[in-house]
Amino acid sequence: MNNEDKMNKKIVIAILSMPDGKQYEIPLASKTFSSGRQGYYAQIPSLVYNNEVYGGQIQVWKKGDSKN
Repeated sequence: MNNEDKMNKKIVIAILSMPDGKQYEIPLASKTFSSGRQGYYAQIPSLVYNNEVYGGQIQVWKKGDSKN
């Protein structure tokens, strides 16, 4: 199994810590970004905090040269 195959089978958990101490666990799936870099990604369509709705995304990638 090559590194890309191993990467495709993994997830990581990002923890958002809010100002009041409340925490949200967000699973990030492995992804190959358009730059060719390997990393993890999650789209957050809706997160309710203090009766307000937030959305967003989380991206993390391996530093260094891309494959492109």
